[in-house]
Amino acid sequence: MSSKSKAILSYLGMYFTGILFLAAEKKDEFVRKSAAQSFVLSVVAMLFRVFFSFVPIIGSILVIIFDIFFMILLLFLIIKASKNIYFKLPFISDLSEKYVLDWFK
Repeated sequence: MSSKSKAILSYLGMYFTGILFLAAEKKDEFVRKSAAQSFVLSVVAMLFRVFFSFVPIIGSILVIIFDIFFMILLLFLIIKASKNIYFKLPFISDLSEKYVLDWFK
């Protein structure tokens, strides 16, 4: 499987395939960074969804808006990965490169 395909799959499967490719891939830095970013982005997205769901009255609207934003962001990252480009998301990629990549060396 090509590194481009692995990076795309790491975004499609979010945290699950992110962890899978981090554990399986030891050499390809593009796949490792994409998988780590996918994992952190998924976890942060889940936390935001939980937080928004507890907001009274407008919580469900916030969840819907956030889900739309998240899907657009994932689509953007998948398109970048299909062109062999690692797009660094502010804060998310810093967390993933600083902490998550070290967990799976």
